[in-house]
Amino acid sequence: MKAWFLALAALFLPALAFAQDVEFYVFEPSRAVSTLGIIYTIAMIALFLYVGWISKKRVTSSDDYFAAGRSYGGVSNGLAMSSNYMSLATFLGFTALLWRMQYYVVALVMSFVAGFVLIGIVLAPALRRWGKFTSMQFIGERFGTTAKIVAVLCMIFLAQLYLIGQMKGVGNVFQVMFHLDYTAGLIIGGLVVTAYVTIGGMYGLSYNQTLQAIIMLIALYVPAVIILWQFGAGPASLFPPFGYGSLVPQMLEAMPSYFDPFLTVDGTVPMSLKFYVGVFFSIACGTMGLPHIAMRYFTAPSIRNAKMSTLWGTFFIGLVFFTTFAIGFAAKLYSVEVIEGQQGLQIRPSEADLLIVVMSQAFTPGWIAALPVAGALAAGMSTIGGLLMTIGTGLGSDIYSTIKPNAPDQSRVKMGYIFTALGGLATIGLALNPPDFLLESVIWAFVVGASTFTPVLILGIWWKGANRYGAISGLAIGGILSGVLWFNKGVLFGIPLIQAGPVGHLVTGIFTMSAAWFAVVVVSLLTGGEKDEKILREIDRIHGWRNYDPKRYSSNTFALATAALALFLMVWSAMPDPAHAKKEPTPAAVVPVPVEEAVEAAPEVTEEAAEAVEEATEATIEAAEDAAEAAAEAAEAAAEAAMEAVEEATETTETDPGQQ
Repeated sequence: MKAWFLALAALFLPALAFAQDVEFYVFEPSRAVSTLGIIYTIAMIALFLYVGWISKKRVTSSDDYFAAGRSYGGVSNGLAMSSNYMSLATFLGFTALLWRMQYYVVALVMSFVAGFVLIGIVLAPALRRWGKFTSMQFIGERFGTTAKIVAVLCMIFLAQLYLIGQMKGVGNVFQVMFHLDYTAGLIIGGLVVTAYVTIGGMYGLSYNQTLQAIIMLIALYVPAVIILWQFGAGPASLFPPFGYGSLVPQMLEAMPSYFDPFLTVDGTVPMSLKFYVGVFFSIACGTMGLPHIAMRYFTAPSIRNAKMSTLWGTFFIGLVFFTTFAIGFAAKLYSVEVIEGQQGLQIRPSEADLLIVVMSQAFTPGWIAALPVAGALAAGMSTIGGLLMTIGTGLGSDIYSTIKPNAPDQSRVKMGYIFTALGGLATIGLALNPPDFLLESVIWAFVVGASTFTPVLILGIWWKGANRYGAISGLAIGGILSGVLWFNKGVLFGIPLIQAGPVGHLVTGIFTMSAAWFAVVVVSLLTGGEKDEKILREIDRIHGWRNYDPKRYSSNTFALATAALALFLMVWSAMPDPAHAKKEPTPAAVVPVPVEEAVEAAPEVTEEAAEAVEEATEATIEAAEDAAEAAAEAAEAAAEAAMEAVEEATETTETDPGQQ
């Protein structure tokens, strides 16, 4: 361990020698691009296209195109899993969320990592033993053709939600990098990733995702070490999660409210328990339902290899998420510190998506500061590639084989090419009008995954009583409820299931997943459960049993208990939350408005003030004119009265001269 520590120190010493001092920093968007960043990006794109092209030579069957010949495992598959999971939102949207939500993001980090662990324990071994290409194929063989078709429809909805956010991010990177408009950047970036995935299939995707994971780790880890070192974390900076811990005392002094788990940024709407339960249901359970994550297990050559891939994938995912959190934490600390009489980091809230780029430019030399842009692009492309492969497999293999069960193997490969390409083109079209918030559509995709695939996969593997009617009901109810809540902004039949905050819609996952779970159990029991002995024997086999026991995994009591819990969670999630009611801020809860928000709002305030002054001036002039007119009239009346008095006096004198 000591040798590894010294090696890391020696690696980063040259970069640390050129690191920047901590001083106040004003970000300008024009600085987000450098010549080195453009060079890194072009070289990376050329590499991805080349890997996709040479991988085409290895594609000779549907197993090769859809599952990389079931020969990709170990550390390489773990890297591919991690890059498949860690999207562009990890690099950009995640730090922006941390900027706004502060300590609450800890729950998100833990749920992202926990979701991957749950996949490895609950789903991965059984799915790999089943031996198909996708989770939709498992659902089809376990519950029938109708269930498979419904599952594919849910997959397309989920994948498009996920893809729109990723395509938007890739389009934004190309837009900023090459000074294009958003549409041109989106089309170029989208066509690049669609091309190498379509050409190389799962082989090309796997090799590229491994390369993309390495690029992501370097692009994130190297700047993080230097940034944390500059903030005084010392040798702990060499492992960013430890470096974050070294900065905690500074944050406690600069912003004590940061670590309050039930306080939002505005200090008026406290976080409630529902937020944290919602995070688990939507993120951890949603991860289990993401079909492009499950696909990676079908590429492993064995069960043991799939488990090792999960271990490595969890390690790399945890490292990236906690490193990202450390950088975001340092950025928040930087923004609340006062340096030379000014706020440390001056950046507009609308530019918070570029926090990693900003921090790298503020504290690292140029050749390192250019890395995060390349890393973000690699992250977006890896996830887009995995989702496009899922669409191509779902339509080109699952649906096509249902329509033409006797079609030759090469026909399925051809359909895979076609549907993967069409999926990419369709996503580019939909991303022309993307959501404002990068993470919004991505997090809704997690909600859909938790509400559709997760209950059906878990119950289909661990409970023999689940049957096709229950699975179809669960998929349909979960998919419809998630779609309605997405279109209605979290409101269902007039009941707001959403809460305040950028990720308040995570709470909806409690209701939708519980409803789907309840439907699978109750409908299966009402329709008599699973009767096909072949399927029941197969369930024992995928758990590693060599003998068949009809009582194994057949407890209806346990299933009813989980259904009762699901019903309780549905009712609880729909109940009004007292903590969500608007309250007057207390002095202890008020958080000062950040300087950057005040600066951003200043032009509007100045314009309003100018309008008010102009109105007041006009009113004053009008009042003065009215007063002058009144005074003139009064003077004229007084003059007339005086003249009349003089005339009367003169007349009196003439008629009575003795009085003189």
